[in-house]
Amino acid sequence: MAADLAGNMGFIMGNKHRERVIQVLGSKGRLSAEKVAKFERIPAPSVNKILAEMAERSLVFENNDIWCLTEAGQEIEREMKKRS
Repeated sequence: MAADLAGNMGFIMGNKHRERVIQVLGSKGRLSAEKVAKFERIPAPSVNKILAEMAERSLVFENNDIWCLTEAGQEIEREMKKRS
């Protein structure tokens, strides 16, 4: 599990937009991709790609066009807070 956390941390921390998507979902909770894009001022196609990549790693999941963090995503968000 620690290896997964380290790998996922590297994946998220390697891209500022990924970091911002994790942070906004952590602070605001469940959001549509469109709202994430508006809150973070990231182009919608980029947000959709980021969310799809994060979903492949089981960091976020989508239900009826609403995205939220999984337990693993929440763990990443907590770790990011510790490091900031």
